[in-house]
Amino acid sequence: MDELKHRAGEKLEALHIAAKTAADGGKTRVNDVVTTAGETIRKLREAFQELWQNELFMESRARVAAWTRDTIERIKEGAPPLSPVLLYEELVALFKDRVWRRSLFIFVCGAAVGGGAGLCVGLRAAARAPAGPHARALHSHADQSVILVEDAVAPGAGTGEVLVRVQAFSVCPVDRGVLRGRGSALRALLARGQLTVGRGFTGVVLDVGPGVSELEMGDEVWGCVSEWAGGAASELLTVRSTRVCKRPRSMSADSAATLPWAGAQALAALETLELTPDNAKGKRVAICGAASGEGCVLIQLLSAWGAHLTVLAPRHAAMTLEDLGAQEFVDMDEQGSCWQALEHVAARSGPWHAALACPGAVAASAYPNNAAALLKATAPRDAIVDLRPRPFISDRLPAPLSLVFAVSFYSLRALRVRYYQSLVIHHKFLTMPKILRADSTA
Repeated sequence: MDELKHRAGEKLEALHIAAKTAADGGKTRVNDVVTTAGETIRKLREAFQELWQNELFMESRARVAAWTRDTIERIKEGAPPLSPVLLYEELVALFKDRVWRRSLFIFVCGAAVGGGAGLCVGLRAAARAPAGPHARALHSHADQSVILVEDAVAPGAGTGEVLVRVQAFSVCPVDRGVLRGRGSALRALLARGQLTVGRGFTGVVLDVGPGVSELEMGDEVWGCVSEWAGGAASELLTVRSTRVCKRPRSMSADSAATLPWAGAQALAALETLELTPDNAKGKRVAICGAASGEGCVLIQLLSAWGAHLTVLAPRHAAMTLEDLGAQEFVDMDEQGSCWQALEHVAARSGPWHAALACPGAVAASAYPNNAAALLKATAPRDAIVDLRPRPFISDRLPAPLSLVFAVSFYSLRALRVRYYQSLVIHHKFLTMPKILRADSTA
């Protein structure tokens, strides 16, 4: 028993010594940390004091005080608070012989790029997912190769917007371009979420937002959306009121859904060619890819205006195009490029006053190599119009220029400059005017 007590006493004494040693070691480490922190603070204070008393800082403080007094005097006199010329002279006087101008330029560029990148990240992080009723929509896969029917969120109608229950929608060659990346740079800056197809649509107004007076609940409307503003293939669609209007009651919903996009493209092409009901009679016009929606609209309008039409389309569309008003048909199934086919026809029956390439036309270039063989001598230089969708310049920018594009876009959006109001708020600057109503500037 005595031996057991002796061993227990030794263990307790060893534990006591170990605890005391650990406490002393912890105290020593705390003291070392406090000493190190105090020394660091002292060194920082000395460095700040040395920097504060530096000749450059003292001169800068004096100049800032002088600038402040000068600014106050200018404000009292009604002049602008800061003169750019005076600021430049003061900066040159301050930094001459002290800082390399190249270093200053690098600093300014770095601050601009860093600030712009921070602005982009902040605005993207601040964007929230829309909250609203759920509806079915045609969404593409992450790799944009498969289209699925999935749930989507339709945000409520905001200021100047309407909520439409879609009855019918139409797809066009532009949707194929969208799935291949057309407008992806703008879409990434404007909205989040999956890609939805469909451009033209018809439907019924379910709700109107503040500021909309020309439309009411229950109105039957038609309209179209741009490549970067989502798609119309959804049961519920929130869209700007300037993109929709009341549709004619004489047209069914599915027929009317095909007209807004194709009709707008056709009207824009006729405006470029300066063809009107007054001057189109008797003119020869060639339409490549006439079986497309744009081609069908052009055939009906130009034939009603008295123009002589030569159309290039697949063989199976010949009867339909002749019923619409085409006078001369060229089978595209047996031809190569549409421009080469037109050259062969022109050698046989004569040139045209104008030529159009609609979606579906096969041609490597937007403009023929031998335009003189296709057009009459009296035709203007812009008498050849290409309506086929092509990638935007913003989709082909390299990484540095893409960052500059994003910074510029977000900067204009954040500043809300009045001159760029259409681009900043509703992005109408990017939209073809023909798909907007006459009061779209409101």
